[in-house]
Amino acid sequence: MRKKRMMLGISLLLLVLTGLSFLFFPVREPALSNGLFDGRKEWLDTLRPTQEELLTELWFAGESLPCDRESGTFYLPVDMDTGEWERGSFTSGQKGVKVYLLDNPLEDEKEQSVREGKSYRLLAVRGEVCREYAVIFTGLPVLSIETDEEIRYEEVYGTMRFLLADTKKDWAFESAMSGHIRGGSSRLNPKKSYKMTLYRQNQTGIGGPKRNKVSFLDMRKDDEWILYAIYSEDTKLRDKLSLDIWNESGALGIESNGHYGYHMEYIELFQNGKYRGLYGLMEPVDYKQLDLTKEGEAQPEEFLYKQKDADVFELKGSHIIQDEAHMEVLNRYLELLNEGDAVFAREIPKLIDVDSALEVWVYLQAVLGMDNIERNIFYPVRYEDGQYRMYFMPWDMDYSWGNVHDFDALNRSRFSEEIWTMRIAWRLGDRLVELDVEGAREKVSRRFRELRQTVYSDSYLREHIRSYAHQLIDSGAFWRDEALWYDSQHSEDFDGLADLACGRMRFLDTWLADPLKYLELKEYRE
Repeated sequence: MRKKRMMLGISLLLLVLTGLSFLFFPVREPALSNGLFDGRKEWLDTLRPTQEELLTELWFAGESLPCDRESGTFYLPVDMDTGEWERGSFTSGQKGVKVYLLDNPLEDEKEQSVREGKSYRLLAVRGEVCREYAVIFTGLPVLSIETDEEIRYEEVYGTMRFLLADTKKDWAFESAMSGHIRGGSSRLNPKKSYKMTLYRQNQTGIGGPKRNKVSFLDMRKDDEWILYAIYSEDTKLRDKLSLDIWNESGALGIESNGHYGYHMEYIELFQNGKYRGLYGLMEPVDYKQLDLTKEGEAQPEEFLYKQKDADVFELKGSHIIQDEAHMEVLNRYLELLNEGDAVFAREIPKLIDVDSALEVWVYLQAVLGMDNIERNIFYPVRYEDGQYRMYFMPWDMDYSWGNVHDFDALNRSRFSEEIWTMRIAWRLGDRLVELDVEGAREKVSRRFRELRQTVYSDSYLREHIRSYAHQLIDSGAFWRDEALWYDSQHSEDFDGLADLACGRMRFLDTWLADPLKYLELKEYRE
């Protein structure tokens, strides 16, 4: 009995020591070099190359990697901000198939390899046959979508997998999904933008599919996401720079449980085994984002309008019936916008939040938002203190910072030298400033001076442009996108853009000191 107790005690001690060893010395993934081919040329010469698909799945650190099937190239997202290579080894997802790295990534500097998009040869072997594949390391997260048919304007269903770049712990997410092409004029581009809705997998019970809410890259937790193609704009950062500025300025000025802006992060997209290039994973602007009361919820109902063109507006959201009551606030706004000066100045503050409108006006002058003069503005309407009040929010900022429409090239942008010293004539803001509604002139002058210390400062603009350029260029995604979408435009003159942006701020330093005189400047017209 004593001997049994002693053996039991020793066993328990070993168990505790083993647990402690895992706690203080956790098992690490093998190094990348673990799967390197050992150089046995005589064995290699006995293998017979085949065109048969040997490697339908390649795994790394427990997760399946996306593949561009036509080129046989797999992509592994890695942390591009550290020089240490990720630990893990490549393994086949097929029984009887082994994989070997023919090139050693550890011999290369990681940052340079990722930036240049260096391709490393990978050999798949089954019995006496082999086929060569490749693997590329990217510095951006990767989203892979698989659907039964190509995504078009009607909803199609499938699955999605999302792989993070900066970690190899809990670094994958997958979900059932549906998607369709979205956008207005951008639908004409060969590179499409999409709306994606997530659903729970392996559902049981009755009823329709249950939505799957998740947060990506520190953005909102939701089941609806936009995949923005970033096609027409050459630096691929104007939209992100503009929306991040808005998020840190105008969006913060509206007290709400929602967020009167939206966020976007760079990713690379695969669709049905094809590499599709650089995309922006983006939050949609909807009732959830703005915390508006929808139809069927607690009354009174609130509204979200979107201006799509000069005289084209739409009511967003799901509505069982759309009647004049839904459009009453918008129609009243448009009516006041066309009233004489006295009526406009007296009545418009009763309907709109003047500070919100002035914030947008200052913003459009700074970022040169020419595409938001008569389109791409959201009009959220909230019920406050017994009445409806309209707010304003810009959207779709790729035509900004000197880029304007190029009508000789379908749905492309061109750079304009002259716009940098012109005025962006947003009619509502112009009238508020001209008539000095609620002290508008002093407000916009003071507000610009405040913002020059934050989001419009030279340091903010240069640091953020440099940060976005780092994500685009050092990840290798910019060059891959250019190679794939050669009809799109790509410019890496990020320093030149920063110089122009800072120059625009100095220009406004002088002119917005006297907003009434600023209104005399020549306005930009298409």
